[in-house]
Amino acid sequence: MKGIKNVKLSGWQRRGIIASGVWILGAGVYTYDSQMDRSMAWITSRHVACDDGLRSLPRDAWEAGFNRCNKIADDSLALAVSNARLDAALVALVPVPLAWGFTYLVLFLVHWVKRGFTRAS
Repeated sequence: MKGIKNVKLSGWQRRGIIASGVWILGAGVYTYDSQMDRSMAWITSRHVACDDGLRSLPRDAWEAGFNRCNKIADDSLALAVSNARLDAALVALVPVPLAWGFTYLVLFLVHWVKRGFTRAS
């Protein structure tokens, strides 16, 4: 823990770290929830449509068809959860290093241009 005490962060860097944490949590949760809401609506509509096609079947065929509809819904749900997790991780994590890199690039360019004007004077 000795090395952490020696790190000097400016107020802007501390704000950036907090903003990065808020972004990661907020964007991750929002993306996951919205993806799952969309997926659940689609899976539910497909399951209802599948069940509606079974109404006129005899009891044995209806049970087999109902089990098939449930299996399709379960498989779709597993895929939706996997995709939602991946999407949430990408949306939450990818922009953070890009934003930090862009910020430091802009700061570098501003200081570089500023140094050029001070030397010319």
